[in-house]
Amino acid sequence: MNPDRQAEVVIIGAGLAGLSCAKRLAAAGTRFVILEATDRVGGRVRSDVVDGFTLDHGFQVLLTAYPACRELLDYDALRLCRFEPGALVRHRGDFATLGDPWRRPTAAIRTAFSPVGTLGDKLRIAKLRWLAGRGALADLYQRPHEPTIDRLRRLGFTADFIDQFFRPFLGGVFLDPTLQTSSRMLEFVFRMFAAGDIALPADGMAAIPRQLAESLPRGSIRFGESVESIDNGVIRLSDGQTWQPRAIVVATESSAAARLLAIPGLATGWRQTVNHYFAAEESPDRRRMLMLAGDDYRVAESANEPPPSGHRIGTVVVLSDVAPSYAPAGQALISVSTQEPAGYDVTGAGLEDVRGQLVQWYGEPARRWRHIRSYSVPFALPAQTLNDITPPLANGNMVLCGDYCETPSIQGAMHSGLRAAELVRSL
Repeated sequence: MNPDRQAEVVIIGAGLAGLSCAKRLAAAGTRFVILEATDRVGGRVRSDVVDGFTLDHGFQVLLTAYPACRELLDYDALRLCRFEPGALVRHRGDFATLGDPWRRPTAAIRTAFSPVGTLGDKLRIAKLRWLAGRGALADLYQRPHEPTIDRLRRLGFTADFIDQFFRPFLGGVFLDPTLQTSSRMLEFVFRMFAAGDIALPADGMAAIPRQLAESLPRGSIRFGESVESIDNGVIRLSDGQTWQPRAIVVATESSAAARLLAIPGLATGWRQTVNHYFAAEESPDRRRMLMLAGDDYRVAESANEPPPSGHRIGTVVVLSDVAPSYAPAGQALISVSTQEPAGYDVTGAGLEDVRGQLVQWYGEPARRWRHIRSYSVPFALPAQTLNDITPPLANGNMVLCGDYCETPSIQGAMHSGLRAAELVRSL
């Protein structure tokens, strides 16, 4: 064994889970090294800069109420840019405002008289917020659960409100417009939205993993180190080199973890998304809110097929109104999240359908918006049932972490990393 290949703990993967685990181990004085197969940190949280525009891979945001983020991140250093609470919902050819009267009391009357949903629907939102906020966060994962669509119906929400608000909103959060996702996730999301802000780091979502990485000891992350196998506590790399640490943290996505540990049951299904970015000379709507498709929303009959022509968009947001640094001066950056399945032709007919729907929403100026880039993201979120959120131990000295072990979210990834570090220290 080469001396420089020895470490007390080896973490495989420099995504949010692995970096969070490393930060906790570093604080405890535990010697570790992170092996990362690529040339960057962050895993699925990444950003590109194209022609001066910051493009996150898929529409991603930070919920400032996430406990693990509050513990591990320096929000001031990230220069967070916050959304205005509430949403704009497409309704009969226009946008109706659904404000957040708990965060913005002045929006109460306008929201009460919004044509989207009945007054009863809005009162039921208050009940859902109350239910989601009860007790400790850990207790939420133990509550009886059912598909989100069933919970919403049981709470009494009208079919129109479910279709116009919950399907595009939660369909974008869960990447599951059928709303079969566990109601535990529904309560988790409402709890987080109610307790904090929706925000973007000024330098893009990739600033989050970069900040975590920069807090670690110099040289603790080794890039371009692809793990081929793990056998009897020995890590073998694709170049033939080996590591034999006291403990191993597998902080990869679920499919890679299943392969490395030869446990097929670890592999999860995946939620997919396609995200389009456009540049415009001016913002089509400066209210800094998420814009939902509302009554223009049409769910595809199959997860492998796009929705009906002209109904591809789920959500739109003018990112440069929220975070001006996302775009060059005098330009607007518009993010369009769609229901197209990953791998769909994002530059052909699908893109033309998206543009046609944008013209219906924003008028002829949208026809002149410049298409910057489209991202097809086949591995956006793990399809987690939330039946078991305890990171399992394998073969005594191996610990798993990742958002597939908890909630499919930034919180789930980072908190699983923290729990993995505590498990490693107890081995």
